[in-house]
Amino acid sequence: MAYLTQLKTFVEVYRCGNITRAAANLQMSQPAVTSHIQAMEAVVGKELFVRKARGVEPTAIADDLALQVASHIDILEQKVASVRSRTATVYGTLHLAGPAEYLSCVAGQQLANLLQADRINLVVHTGNKANTYAMLDADTAELAVTASTPDAQRYEYQILDKERLLLVMNRVEGKALEDQTVTPDRLNGYKVVAYDEQLPLVRSYFNSVFNTSCQSPVAAICPDIRALATIVQSGIGYTVLPDYLCRDAINRGELIQIGEPGPNNNIYLVWKKGALRHPRIAFAKDVIMAFANANLLAQQM
Repeated sequence: MAYLTQLKTFVEVYRCGNITRAAANLQMSQPAVTSHIQAMEAVVGKELFVRKARGVEPTAIADDLALQVASHIDILEQKVASVRSRTATVYGTLHLAGPAEYLSCVAGQQLANLLQADRINLVVHTGNKANTYAMLDADTAELAVTASTPDAQRYEYQILDKERLLLVMNRVEGKALEDQTVTPDRLNGYKVVAYDEQLPLVRSYFNSVFNTSCQSPVAAICPDIRALATIVQSGIGYTVLPDYLCRDAINRGELIQIGEPGPNNNIYLVWKKGALRHPRIAFAKDVIMAFANANLLAQQM
């Protein structure tokens, strides 16, 4: 296929939405990338991108072409990378992004085994969902851990683990409720502590268990889930936490679990499409996934 290289360039521009960024990723000049896009436009007989102030926007024909060819380009790239990796080194630095809470409380074994392979140095970036995906998009991070379902059109991913959401209360107020039926109306009489104004974990629990929204007065907002546990443990209201953050405190009686367990959410290991063509990223992904389900196994103990 004479235009295989041009198709690869097209897919990269389509995913980046920006010719400058695509050129950097492909280690090509911007004029060369533009020339490849023009060549593909001549092949299909239609315009593929419309230039905008901050990049390019795909046309309908570009959407259709990407749907038809992108996965095949990725497969070819991975096959070539597999052959190359038999002789290429995987040594180097890997950048991993994700939530500080999971990385600090659960992922130690996964990351330690990656480092024990003695091939990769690791730089960990912590942040919320928006920051994590932004780091992937900007190539600041090559792999990411997230509890939000990735966009399958932009990323590839595997399920790394699961987290159970638990409703927990300070021990003074929680003792009065632990043997009672917990309802939204009853909880509305207590203060809630949450990650942000949208009450993300609380909202997910209420939707799943009660099929309604939380109407409790908000006592505090803090963008660190570990701090939420400490605030509640100190005597302020209730919150919803991943099981790995409150399991030990519940066992010690410092937090009281009330109500039924919430949903068991997936935690994903995510990378940009095409990233596994790099042997270091593919190696790191395989090692991390070999020690998947660390929290799920702890749930079952």
